[in-house]
Amino acid sequence: MKNLILYSFILFLSLNFSACKVNYSFSGINISKDVKTFQVDYIPNNAPLIVPGLNEDFRNMLIDRINQQTNLTQVKENGDVIFQGEITDYRVEPAAPAAGQTASQNRLTIGIKIDYINNKTPEDNITKKYSWYKDYPANISRTDIESEAHKEILTTILDNLFNDTLAKW
Repeated sequence: MKNLILYSFILFLSLNFSACKVNYSFSGINISKDVKTFQVDYIPNNAPLIVPGLNEDFRNMLIDRINQQTNLTQVKENGDVIFQGEITDYRVEPAAPAAGQTASQNRLTIGIKIDYINNKTPEDNITKKYSWYKDYPANISRTDIESEAHKEILTTILDNLFNDTLAKW
């Protein structure tokens, strides 16, 4: 009788666990196995203040991140997952007021709207706005910190975008 109960319990567990679908990944990627390709469309810069090349920098960083952290193949059209979007905001404003109506810090903010389309799993599709900033001393010109600030801001936006789409954290 004990053996019958034990065998029944083992059968019950094996049937339950075989019906579960769990994707494990040491890289943090959590995409369906049938997703093989990705597409990153042109990302226009529609911000009120346009910095030439910022949109291409972001697009290239996104492509590099996907290539480095997944085994997806980039295609020009009909990708299993598609990234579309636009730069919607680029602004510099005072961040920390100081005496005498001046600012001791300025804040550079970049905003990007992304449409993530998963043609294999449409319930994973999202449209989201991402924004991040970099504060810098007001006595330094924006052009002096622009390259470093862009890289830092875009990296943070990419981290959040990647976590929302391919890593699903």
